[in-house]
Amino acid sequence: MAKKSKNLSLEKQSRKYGYIFTAPFIIGLTFGIIYPIVLSLVYSFGKIIPTSAGYNINFVALENYKYIFTVDATFNKMLVSTLKTTLLNVPVVVIFSFFLASVLNGNFFGRSLARTILFLPLILFSNIVMSLMSSDAVSASIAEKSGVVTGEFSGVFAELLNKAHISTSVSSILTSSVDNIGNILAMSVIPTIVILAGLQSISASVYEASYMEGATPWEVFWKISLPIVSPMILVSVIYCIIDSFTSVSNTVISRVRKECFTNLSLGLGSAMAWSYLLIVLLIVGACYLVANKFVSYSD
Repeated sequence: MAKKSKNLSLEKQSRKYGYIFTAPFIIGLTFGIIYPIVLSLVYSFGKIIPTSAGYNINFVALENYKYIFTVDATFNKMLVSTLKTTLLNVPVVVIFSFFLASVLNGNFFGRSLARTILFLPLILFSNIVMSLMSSDAVSASIAEKSGVVTGEFSGVFAELLNKAHISTSVSSILTSSVDNIGNILAMSVIPTIVILAGLQSISASVYEASYMEGATPWEVFWKISLPIVSPMILVSVIYCIIDSFTSVSNTVISRVRKECFTNLSLGLGSAMAWSYLLIVLLIVGACYLVANKFVSYSD
């Protein structure tokens, strides 16, 4: 009996320490994330009026949302521009990441050095490094000059595509990708690592058996490598979509920040944020449902 009561006391003591150690996370989650989210949802249905004692909320139902989509033409243009940019960037980033991961996964002499050299521009073009470079006058000048060089190269590239009789729509997509090479490299960092991890999970014996059976490298790619890595490609697609929609340079997010913290229109800014969130969730959900049909999950 005494042993049973001792076990119960140890269980209560363990539960107590569990509550103590998880309390900072629970408090931070509640007051740092959940409460601001709920408060922004309340703000989106009202108009905030500053007072000497704080502020008052005049609830206007869906008026903020109606203003966004029927009156404010600038927000709609920003939203369409963001959708077009995401639609163009995501396929290019995923294809480039898969190609780069395939190269890095190859077994060749000096592979470690090649990985270091190939990952170096990805790190230099990451969002953190780019933001630090923009704060330095010399680095900003270098970035500006590189943008000029990229623009000149895209012009030559467009001329070559025209001479090759490539259609205008395809040519515009390729030249815009060249102009946006910095963002593409920055977005490719995580997808390259994810896809490379998937390629490295494939056993070498699988490739050996397939080649012994007479399979060509092209057949091995389509019937072994791509199906096994397809879940990682799906993860990369979802990541790239979310990364594009939540980028610091995103005009919609800049507009929301301006409305909330510059114009102090918390109601309108919150409505923009929630509308944008719902649109992003719908796009991500639709892309997942469509892409998931082409994914092979191995047991």
